[in-house]
Amino acid sequence: MRNAIGWLCALGLAACAVDPTPGTPAAPQPVRASLVGTRWVGVADPSADHRGLPRLEFVREGRLSGYTGCNMMSGAWQMEGEQVRLGALVTTKRLCMGPEGETERRFLAAMGEGARGKREGDRLVFTGPGGARFEFREAAAT
Repeated sequence: MRNAIGWLCALGLAACAVDPTPGTPAAPQPVRASLVGTRWVGVADPSADHRGLPRLEFVREGRLSGYTGCNMMSGAWQMEGEQVRLGALVTTKRLCMGPEGETERRFLAAMGEGARGKREGDRLVFTGPGGARFEFREAAAT
């Protein structure tokens, strides 16, 4: 009985979504303004070890967490129109040399306080106050 009621409710909602006038174009879907619940992974050379790529997760409204390529990080964010504006980031203090350290340096230059991010196609691109850029692609759902 419970499944039948659920099925009927879903069918009723689907019927409401159908355009009653054939040939009329459907209304455009709104762009999701919030990034809450999305996860992103840094764009890098395809030969790079994926375990060392920076990551971002927009945990809830105003809070994000992630990985710099060397250290764990967290911070504040807010939407301003269609752009993301970052607040101060806090990181762990593990010392990384070589490629990990270089990746982190590039990440932090683009993601410092006041950095802005915006979607460019399938990418989320952040630009730091000094002009440094870092690109992310949305991580596959797990």
